[in-house]
Amino acid sequence: MSIRIRNTSAAQAPPPEPRKDDGTPYAYMMINGWWRVYADDPAELVEELIPGYAALAGEEERAAARLRLAVDTQVRLQARLAVDGNLDACTPEEREVILADRAEPPAPAVWEAAIPLVLITSHYEPHAPRPRPRAAEGAVIWLDPAGEESLLAGLARAGVIRLARAV
Repeated sequence: MSIRIRNTSAAQAPPPEPRKDDGTPYAYMMINGWWRVYADDPAELVEELIPGYAALAGEEERAAARLRLAVDTQVRLQARLAVDGNLDACTPEEREVILADRAEPPAPAVWEAAIPLVLITSHYEPHAPRPRPRAAEGAVIWLDPAGEESLLAGLARAGVIRLARAV
């Protein structure tokens, strides 16, 4: 069972970390905007991001829900990167990829644009026939909805959430 508490502003000290009834810390802490969520299982954190996730019938439904969250995050994050980044430094072809609809996953052979490209691992090799673009470190932000931990790790690397694991 997860615990959700209101986060403080950056100017304030963080709220005290809750403990379980036996006094031990929770295994995970996730910051998602205004909330800090503490849990022992990654699925409990995903439930905070996908309401109703825990009630889904099986792994197939949960995998589909994780993929929907990844695609939604991909679209929002790519739009934010386009607005905050320097589109003028991109070629017309790169701008087309950055601004394109995500109904069809982009498949550039190489990605070297000034703005990172946000992609979902399950749309590319080895999960799908589409080859992964060759890119420098940080040029592609990968979201991986294959499992709860990989989804959370990708969201954290992308800066969408903050994630910590107890030592």
